[in-house]
Amino acid sequence: MTHRERVLKCFAHQEADRVPVDFGGWLCGIKPAAYKRLCAYMGVPFKAGDDSYTPSEKILEHFDIDFRRVDAKKPAHAQTRGNPDGSTTDEWGITRIYSSGDNQIVDFVLKNASIADLASYPWPDDSGTGRYEHTYDAAQVLREKGFAVVAQPDIDGVFELSCWLCGFERMLMDIVADLDFVHALFEKITQLQEKFALNYYSACGSLVDMTQFGDDLAMQTGPFFSLEMYRELIVPYQKRYMDAVKKRTQAAIFHHCCGSVYQLIPGLMEAGVQVLNPVQISAADRLKKEFGKQITFHGGIDVQKVLPYKKPQEVRDEVKRILDIMAPGGGYILAPSHNIQDDVPPENIVAMYEAALEFGRY
Repeated sequence: MTHRERVLKCFAHQEADRVPVDFGGWLCGIKPAAYKRLCAYMGVPFKAGDDSYTPSEKILEHFDIDFRRVDAKKPAHAQTRGNPDGSTTDEWGITRIYSSGDNQIVDFVLKNASIADLASYPWPDDSGTGRYEHTYDAAQVLREKGFAVVAQPDIDGVFELSCWLCGFERMLMDIVADLDFVHALFEKITQLQEKFALNYYSACGSLVDMTQFGDDLAMQTGPFFSLEMYRELIVPYQKRYMDAVKKRTQAAIFHHCCGSVYQLIPGLMEAGVQVLNPVQISAADRLKKEFGKQITFHGGIDVQKVLPYKKPQEVRDEVKRILDIMAPGGGYILAPSHNIQDDVPPENIVAMYEAALEFGRY
């Protein structure tokens, strides 16, 4: 059975030979310091500048990873620029500085914007020129090797991107107090998403098996808003974007959302989500019982408390526990619950994937 065949059976909620496993990309990748230690531990060459979100093929082969990714490129006019103070500004005008192990936003460029300001704002170029021309050939190579091909879109979710542009405080107030501005901003972002989707998936959609979306909608304890507000305000825009993708590819729609989104899952499915990441370990049993026949779950191995702090045998025990809950009937892809952080020892990463291959067989 090829990697792709295994994954497609999983999406169809059928048991294959084993549970698919994933590692890499911007939602189940690995932070640079942890990746450097993993390379040293596994005897894989590491050089400065290696992209830790695209782990070495030797590592992916060792763990028998089922997925490979095709990324968009940034044309010259869309490159992130460096600033004299050490910060960077991307093509959306969002300025970040690297601090505490990640890029932190330091200026919400539309925090004081009006609806009129949205019309004159320098939005990213949506022509697609220089972004996707390579994607068909890259995906074809991966398909011929038998991998499940993942597209990683170069545009973020409508709510999360709005928060990055305007600030969380403004957006959480405006979804109650200034819906005219919220709809104007969501409409502009969704129009860009639809155009990016047209360009990306017209290029390689016929060869893609899963496409990654992300839109953070929740905290650790629950969503930022009710299911009713989510359905009324956000789902219509998310559905437009996902529908634009589905017109050009049969790929499964993967959606990442930090926090506890249990209450929003019905709305996510209405928007078009077919694969949901991550799986909060405290809710695994409930999620599988209530939604396991309707949606595929991706993730499940905790990066907050398990991978950083447990012993390798404890990691193996946790992998087996999650598999016992999530694997039956298909519809589960084992992966870390988010990017592996810098505090995770390499022994635990190896323990996770080796246990997945051992205990994930049907």
